[in-house]
Amino acid sequence: MKQKWFLRRCFLVCLVMALAGCGMSTKELAKQVQADIEKNWSGDAGLTIKDFTLIKKSKTEYRGILTVTDGEDTENLTVNVTMDGDSFMWEIES
Repeated sequence: MKQKWFLRRCFLVCLVMALAGCGMSTKELAKQVQADIEKNWSGDAGLTIKDFTLIKKSKTEYRGILTVTDGEDTENLTVNVTMDGDSFMWEIES
């Protein structure tokens, strides 16, 4: 009986460690980056994000397309994102 309990506990610990090591998905990161961009653009009247997509370039680097509109015109902007654990930074190419 103790052996089954021990094996279950080991399995649970391994599962938690594996899930914790997976980190954030690209979609989750895109949502957080988009929210941060929107927060930083709160003073820019009339700009709306229509779409934001990221792809993973390397272990810590992502590149994406941010589609924005001012109500009349739509523009695609390139966004570079670097992530290190739970922190990230983004830069929109000019």
